[in-house]
Amino acid sequence: MATPEDVILSKLEWSKLASSERQWADALQVAKTQGKRLDLAYIDKWSVELGVADLWKRIREAVFPGREQK
Repeated sequence: MATPEDVILSKLEWSKLASSERQWADALQVAKTQGKRLDLAYIDKWSVELGVADLWKRIREAVFPGREQK
């Protein structure tokens, strides 16, 4: 079973590949649902590696306003 972090990253990859707002919205919903339970450092690191840091930044700002990315 995939972790919520990996689901978010996967959705963001698909969003970027297919220019899909639906996939981005799904990733946003997972982030909202999981909230403080997410390993943000893990997503920060892998979003850069996977080339989706820009999409993750939008979600992070929406779900965790005022929390700096490390």
